[in-house]
Amino acid sequence: MLRPHLPAQRGAGGVRGSLRWLEEAMRASGANPAAVRNIIYKDVGLPADMQALYAILSRLYAEAGLSAPPLQLPASVPADLELLGRSKKRAYRTFLSGILAGRTPKLMVAGKAGVGKTLLIEHLERELSRQVPALRLTRLLLGEDISAALGSGDGGHPNLPFALQAEQQARAAQQFLQGCVAGGRGALLIRVSGSGPLGGRQFGGLPLRGHDAELVSSAAWAAEHLLRRAPEGLAVLLALEEASDLPPDLRAEVIHLAQPSSAEARRYLMSTLSVDAARADELVRQTGRHLDRLTLLVSAKRGQPVAAKLLADPQAARLLAALQVAQGPVGVSAPRPILEAALGQPLESLPPYLRTLLDEVNPAEPRPISPSLLAETSAQQDPAVLRQTWQRLAAAARLRPEWAEWELRALTELRDWPALRAWFESHPDLAALAAPLWSRVRQSAPPPARQAVARWVVTYQATLGRYDHPQARDALFTLLEAEESGPRLWARIKLAESSLDAGQFEAAAAQLAHPEVRAALDRSSSLDAWHAEAQADALLVEAALKRWQGDLSAATAFVEDPRTDSSGARATLWRGLIAKDAGRWADALSLLMSVPPTSPLLFARARAQEGDLRLRLGQVAAALSALNDASARLQLGGASPQERARTEARAATALRRSGHVLAALERSRAAQALTAQALTTQPYTAVQPSADQADPVLQARLVSESIPLHLALGQWPEALGAAARALALLAEPNARQAEAAYRTRRTEYRAALIYLSRGLGLPYLHPFRGPGPEGDNADLRRARQILDALLSAAHGLSDREQVLAFDMRLSRVLCEPDAAAALNFAKLALELTDHPYAEAQARATLAEALLRGEQIGAALGEINRAHALLRRVAPSGTTDTDPGLHAQLLTLEARAGLLEGPAGARTALTWLQVALTEAHLAPFRVGVWREVGRLLEGVAGGEALALRLWPQLGLPQFDLGVWRLADALPLALAPEPKADPLDSAP
Repeated sequence: MLRPHLPAQRGAGGVRGSLRWLEEAMRASGANPAAVRNIIYKDVGLPADMQALYAILSRLYAEAGLSAPPLQLPASVPADLELLGRSKKRAYRTFLSGILAGRTPKLMVAGKAGVGKTLLIEHLERELSRQVPALRLTRLLLGEDISAALGSGDGGHPNLPFALQAEQQARAAQQFLQGCVAGGRGALLIRVSGSGPLGGRQFGGLPLRGHDAELVSSAAWAAEHLLRRAPEGLAVLLALEEASDLPPDLRAEVIHLAQPSSAEARRYLMSTLSVDAARADELVRQTGRHLDRLTLLVSAKRGQPVAAKLLADPQAARLLAALQVAQGPVGVSAPRPILEAALGQPLESLPPYLRTLLDEVNPAEPRPISPSLLAETSAQQDPAVLRQTWQRLAAAARLRPEWAEWELRALTELRDWPALRAWFESHPDLAALAAPLWSRVRQSAPPPARQAVARWVVTYQATLGRYDHPQARDALFTLLEAEESGPRLWARIKLAESSLDAGQFEAAAAQLAHPEVRAALDRSSSLDAWHAEAQADALLVEAALKRWQGDLSAATAFVEDPRTDSSGARATLWRGLIAKDAGRWADALSLLMSVPPTSPLLFARARAQEGDLRLRLGQVAAALSALNDASARLQLGGASPQERARTEARAATALRRSGHVLAALERSRAAQALTAQALTTQPYTAVQPSADQADPVLQARLVSESIPLHLALGQWPEALGAAARALALLAEPNARQAEAAYRTRRTEYRAALIYLSRGLGLPYLHPFRGPGPEGDNADLRRARQILDALLSAAHGLSDREQVLAFDMRLSRVLCEPDAAAALNFAKLALELTDHPYAEAQARATLAEALLRGEQIGAALGEINRAHALLRRVAPSGTTDTDPGLHAQLLTLEARAGLLEGPAGARTALTWLQVALTEAHLAPFRVGVWREVGRLLEGVAGGEALALRLWPQLGLPQFDLGVWRLADALPLALAPEPKADPLDSAP
């Protein structure tokens, strides 16, 4: 109607108003010229292009003196459909525009699962509700039983003629359709789920039948009864998966929907999820371009409510329940084997659209694609589905011992209390697994089960030394409130244990004296499990009290009482401890080594005690190995920082004895850091810190034990500072006065070592020697003063007091300048020896004092005895003994040889050089050659002898005109070794 009114002008773009001219005008305006023909002929195009073309046409209308008709843009398409293909956009516009124009469109859309039929219906339903609120809108999902979806009764008697069956189905359909119209208008949106074979879908238990009573598919039935026979005024959209068997004379447009292309799906995900192209491509591959999965993915990612839709799908509900179960108490991700066990099938067997609910960036630890989605579905999950999920997990975990924690969680959630009790009774070494269950058990379990789990909770916390942990206290009070006497008695014994652990020995004794405890402990028959275990534990507490009192005979009698056998590894460990204190070394080692690794923490503690004992017996390498093993196991077993710190400190001592002083200092610092960690990062804050956590005595002990390490490096100021800090800590008020007093004496003894080392001008590391008659000074006098004061005060006959007295007597020899007095102190030390290693130490010190008095023969005799004793310490060879003491003996032999004259000196020094090639002596070579050089400096002709034995001393770098022999010999004969791994790692 416009073209005849325009002048026939031809320009570069063709005749004004022609299609070619319009395309050029669109191009000039920046719009898409290719849209012109689609808009004019098909009424298809983007709104922006339509508006640009309308502006051009409006100008032409004005030139012709005409009024342009109003612009009627097609119904806007939701972004989801705009991005996901032309067929869905076309179906959406066709149906919506028809209704908005007052028509009653009849439209069918067909496509396989996942092309977007449900999405299309959802958008149409939303938009029609918004734009035509008066329109009666019905949404119908036809599944397995169509009569149920229509709200009709059954399909009739199966013996009815087929024609009557078809008639009844048609009548039910008509009744339904009449209800879809109100005020003469309505819209029916039908989704046929699947196609189904002939006779596969049902109508009240009978097969679907068409107009002529023939068997039909659900798609054909819906097309015949709901689309063709729709009443006037009812618009119908029928969404099918298969349109091949529809009635041939059906008058309705069919739009075939296609899956979105990879590019369309990628654009959709990039637009809706704001991901880059690479991530979008990955998600497209995961979902297989399945539109339902894509929209589910987007909805889940956006946190949109999709729970009801998911839980309506049995497979989705099962997966979500498995995720809920397998995530564990801390949530986030789920171990894949656990998730698959709870699900009852491998994840690979899930339909692809369900896999989109999982984020499998880490395949070993899948997680829900949206935590909020899982939280929403968990709140609405069917309890029966959840129970079945726990049952599957429990059954699978029962066959996998490493899944014990999951089995116990499942039994707790299922409230299978007998099975839970039976599990712990058959796995007594896994009490740690009771702790995570306590809160739920306390709330839900009946008294017998609650008390049984409370027992294991207390056992676990007690094993860690955490008697005052809120969980332990709660479980203890649960037992103390029990009606039965057994749980109450058991709890009272644990309270006594806690007092013992805190060093409150009098309180522990008072708790054992409680009338209920005494009466129960005197019983000898008809003991249930509670009473039997309480008796065993009480005997161990009695043994510990007697050990503290120094009555090792009584302690041994208690700990070896056959009734303690039921305590298993705990009893074995205590027997080993008391045998160790009683000096029964072989028994102690045998008992400690027999603690089974099935009790991880007890085994670790036994290894620590074994290391401590081997260190005392002079088996330094074996001691370090045991202590390192104990340290690692204590950490893995969740031991307290304080317990780990004590073991680290002993390992530091073993390293110092091995000559690896830098590594020892690092371990000592690590031990001190552990106590600082315990004080600044409390594992629980509801109660006061435990005695161990707030105990200045432990901190002082660790600081004090670092003093010999600083002295071994010649760090006298650092050693003085450590001693002052330790004494200040020990002066603080504490509940462990006896322990504090002992640690004070130990620290004062180490203060004497500071003066001894500084007075001699030597690092406190073998080889070590006492002063000559002219070597006395203020530091040595102060060392003697401290040691004499400590030795003059009697402090009992306990094992550790005897060890301290022995150490002090050895040190008293080394700070005494008078050879005769030194010899006397050495003999006093020899009287305190109780095993070969201690005797070897005493005889080496005795030999040193004899050499100061130039009693060469006697000294060599003591040296030979000491060597023999060291061989007894480690029958496999001296490499496992104290290498520092070995180096000391070799130095004393060389010293004796030098005192014998040139011939003896040459022989002794040649032998010394050969002996020092043993690898375990490497850390001590510098000290040995330093001492030999000092001795040669005091011998007539010593320098000449050294040049004959070691010609390299004539080289410029060892020029004896520059260097003293005490410095040149270490440089020439003990060059700095390659970095020792023990000195380069904590």
